[in-house]
Amino acid sequence: MAAIVIRNLPEDVHNALRRLAAERKQPIEAFVRDKLSELAKRKQGGIDFEKLATDRAALGLFEDGPGWTPDLDDPALSRKVLGLQPERKKKKTRAK
Repeated sequence: MAAIVIRNLPEDVHNALRRLAAERKQPIEAFVRDKLSELAKRKQGGIDFEKLATDRAALGLFEDGPGWTPDLDDPALSRKVLGLQPERKKKKTRAK
């Protein structure tokens, strides 16, 4: 199995990882390995509809609008709606 050494990890980050691992009653190495595995398996971009459905069900949220499907996942629209892309400047036209 491969190994990774992380140098120059800020002390506050190390302390936070240690605390999170302790809350889960795991060694820090196992906790970080699990989190890195989750990160590596995560889909890049778009919406994770399975996680969204699980989170909504856990919160008791049901049927508040049209059903979402992966076909409706438009990263460009999402960035626009969330204000995550800069507005394009309009070109000035000269009066003749």
